[in-house]
Amino acid sequence: MKAVTLALGLCLFLQDSEKKLSLDDFEADSTEWTALKLDTTGVHPDPDAKAAIVRDAGAAKSGKGALAYTYGIAPGAVSVLALQRPIDLRGMKSMRLWVKCSRTTAVIIGLGEASGASYQAAAHCTADVWQEISVNLDELTADEPAKDPNGKLDLDQVGAMTVFDIGGFLATFLPDLKGARSMVVDDVSFSSKPVTASTGPAQVTRVVPIHLVDNFETSVIRWIPVSVDFSDGPKFNLFEAAVAVDKEVPEGGGKQSLKFSYPRKGQKIHALMRNLEKVDLGKATGIDLALKSSHDGTFIVAIEEKDGSRYNRTVELHAGDWKKLSFSLTEFTKADDTQDENDRLDAPQIKQVSIADISTMSGGTEANENHLWIDQVLFVLGP
Repeated sequence: MKAVTLALGLCLFLQDSEKKLSLDDFEADSTEWTALKLDTTGVHPDPDAKAAIVRDAGAAKSGKGALAYTYGIAPGAVSVLALQRPIDLRGMKSMRLWVKCSRTTAVIIGLGEASGASYQAAAHCTADVWQEISVNLDELTADEPAKDPNGKLDLDQVGAMTVFDIGGFLATFLPDLKGARSMVVDDVSFSSKPVTASTGPAQVTRVVPIHLVDNFETSVIRWIPVSVDFSDGPKFNLFEAAVAVDKEVPEGGGKQSLKFSYPRKGQKIHALMRNLEKVDLGKATGIDLALKSSHDGTFIVAIEEKDGSRYNRTVELHAGDWKKLSFSLTEFTKADDTQDENDRLDAPQIKQVSIADISTMSGGTEANENHLWIDQVLFVLGP
């Protein structure tokens, strides 16, 4: 009997043991990663960018070596760091890497199939700080779903991995982003064990399906800080306010929330934006989220459609109190400065969700610094 128990225990151990694939720790003298450029004519080697192993003191996250990538941000082209070779990820469930950026931005991590389909995840990257990016492979979303007939990442067909700065896509609209930048990458690996799930399809009960936009339970921040200054404009800006995961959570919440810190001054709006353009929210019937502000204020929860039409719901917050919110999509009203062909918020057309502080624009008091916490953002799905 002891032998049988021991054998069963050994089988369970072998089933639960973690398998790891170290794709690159950059401790070797050379690298297969290359610098590419994506523009209207296709993908080409980027002669103005460079990817090289560095061994300077303190340059690596761990060990002695890391990959230094220098590139430019300019309208009309996107600089991409790429590893172009087959990567067998069968049995893997999560990926992890470390990134340090010279400027605060968001980076996009992609895994590409031979079909041309790319599955991606975005992560905020604070300037000159090592950022851990750990996500489950089933949390990646297809960049162009039409390129993949089965609509899922096939782990035995991965032919490339890419890392790039989102600034390349935005420079056409925000020319102030252009200029030289650098990024350091280290310890790229995959694991057969999942990390904490923080986005994607889920259920809050056995009968209520949801799409979890974010529970903020990992170090990956998918939201972009945005500001609009109306005193001389409007003038748009990105990444000028600080975001970080925080231990402040509502009652019954998880272990972390997202903390957004910004000055509340003059004719300026600060907001957080989460892009959902690649997510199928056709069955969404409502949105739930929890908010808390360090000062009294007026906020707008906005949902934007793919055609640019925007629908709002105004929320009043009292200083220091978490407020759990649950809105039907029918409770959102069309913004005064937007047009829509049917004047209705259509779930299949949802492109992004944002939360904006409009306190000073609506007669509220200013503050040298306001903190806004966000937690448990999800869409409730219907049958």
